[in-house]
Amino acid sequence: MIVDLTLSVSEQLIDEYLEKQENRILAQGHIGTHLDTYIKSDIPMEYFKRNGVIIDAEKIAEQEEIGMKAVENIDIKEGDFVVVRTGRIEKYKYGTREYFENHPVLTNELIDYFISKKVSFIGVDCAGIRRNGTEHQDADKLCEENGIYVIENMTELDKLLNEKFTVYTMWLDDKKATGLRCRVLAETK
Repeated sequence: MIVDLTLSVSEQLIDEYLEKQENRILAQGHIGTHLDTYIKSDIPMEYFKRNGVIIDAEKIAEQEEIGMKAVENIDIKEGDFVVVRTGRIEKYKYGTREYFENHPVLTNELIDYFISKKVSFIGVDCAGIRRNGTEHQDADKLCEENGIYVIENMTELDKLLNEKFTVYTMWLDDKKATGLRCRVLAETK
């Protein structure tokens, strides 16, 4: 079974968002499902196909930061695409204040753990692995410096629960944009 993890965003929502942006060209990359690339490193082409691992943190995501307890008994290997399901995109519609405001985050300890495991991607169904502007960008930069890319605003993650899957990620390089819109598909085994 193929599952499209890419969020579909209406043209109206895109236009409304871009009208409020100072730099519309750069802002376009941060709409819907996208990966952040603040230091503009070259994403290895072999990242296109990765083994997927899902962490279901829905029960704790709204109460506390997602930490090491969420990965207990989960086998994460070098190169994996780690998908963290918070349930945020299922609970609140993308583009609403509720979706973005106080969205779930990962602890710095968990981010460091993923770095030590040398995963390829960290994907989330919310607006980022940290929040509050600088903290958000700093976490994404730290990951990118270690060969890991954060993909935000993924959807349909509930369809991967209790499944083994491969993730296919497609992006177009842009040497100026800090966000690259991408297509993310999962194939269950």
